[in-house]
Parts: sequence; structure tokens; C-alpha cells
Amino acid sequence: MRHAFYKSLKVIDVKRIKIINVDLGGCEGCCVSLFRALPQISQFGDFISRYIVEEDFEISDADVIFVTGSVCMNDPHAIELLKEARNKAKILVALGSCAVFGGITRFSRGGQMPKPEHRVFSPISRVVTIEYAIPGCPPPPVTVVSFLRFLITGKEQQLLLFKAVASLEKPLSGFDLLDDVVFSGLCIGCGACTLSCPTQALILIERRPELIVEKCIRCGTCYVRCPRASQLLVRRYLEKIKSKS
Repeated sequence: MRHAFYKSLKVIDVKRIKIINVDLGGCEGCCVSLFRALPQISQFGDFISRYIVEEDFEISDADVIFVTGSVCMNDPHAIELLKEARNKAKILVALGSCAVFGGITRFSRGGQMPKPEHRVFSPISRVVTIEYAIPGCPPPPVTVVSFLRFLITGKEQQLLLFKAVASLEKPLSGFDLLDDVVFSGLCIGCGACTLSCPTQALILIERRPELIVEKCIRCGTCYVRCPRASQLLVRRYLEKIKSKS
């Protein structure tokens, strides 16, 4: 049995799929998330990573390729590796905030303020087209497993958020959460943003999040985890698609 996704995408066999992780470098937290999810991922198909193969790692044809880490625009090898992943993948996924937005390699390092030279580290969408983006620093294993389950079973509605993030032209941060949700009066005070923030840059005061600017690494986790903000993302994405049709 086969499930078709968007018309622009190829079809994946739901019996067994081939999944590859191409890592461009970073703290390796996103790779660890993949390894923690490996028992569940193995139920969907075969998983290949340069960290777990005994022979030399080569990118082969795959149904899904997760790219982790930002791409350094001054590194020809990283750019070629990313382009090769695009050519070999039926579906290319940016996994983690570095791959999606540039992450800490682009916006901050070890408590430093961003510097001009950090801008050479870019989201992978600057070089190749991606179908989905899963932000997080790192994304929790359960998110990776849920994404694969939705993808394989063709549940397009549940995949819309990941499609919406992939279409963004600018990063998300706690600043965007405040502007779009808190200051506009949409916040319901659930606390999902504060619980998901990896640097504790958000705190709840009278059931409203406040941002500690110095701690925000612009990973976008809070925005995607917020039920109100995620609805905004999907709505804007659908309106964008409708305007182009």
C-alpha cells in the first residue's frame, strides 16, 4: 500500500523506508536525539549515520534524509555534501534549529553576542530546497518519531506545521512570540513556551511569558511549541499557498 503526499513529492513505501542522517557539524545534540529515537525509527525502516556505520559513510539514495547542523557558506565541502544529500533524497528534512534557522552557530556561541563573521553559518534552505523543517535545540526524540509516523501514513494535516516552518524566510525567536502572541492578546498562559525553551529564556509572570533577552538563542522552539503561534504559522502558510495558486 502506498500513500501520496504533496504532488511535488515522490511516494514512499510504508513497508520499509531508508532513512539517512547527514550531519554538517555542531554540538551533535540533534544527532543524539535521532539515536535516542532509534528503537522507534527502526520500526519504520533502516537508519544510516556516519556515527554508527563501520565502513566509510557515503550518501546513497534514500526516502528521507535528515540534515543536522548549519551550513558554512565558506566551506565548499559542506555545500557539496548538502547538495549531494538533496540529489539523493526523496524528502529532505532540516532537523534542529541550526539546520532550520542557523541556530547558535549563527546567532550566539557560548554566551557571546552575534558577530558579523557568524553570518557565514546559514540555514540549509539557503543552499537547497527542503520539504520539511523541525526546529528545536535539539528536537525531542518523540517529535522525530511522530514526524516519521505522520509522513509514512500520509497524514498531511499533521505535517503542515513542518511544511510551514520550511517555507519561512526568517528565523523565529522569543521576540516573535512576544510580538505575535503575547502583545496581541492571544496568549492563553499555558506555559508551553517556557517549558520548551532550552535556555530558560522565558519565564511566566502572572501567566504571561517574559523574555530574558540575553538568554534567547533564536532556536524557535518556543514559537513552534506555542499552540497559538503554531496556528498562526500554519494559517500564514496556507494563505501563502492559496495566493500563489
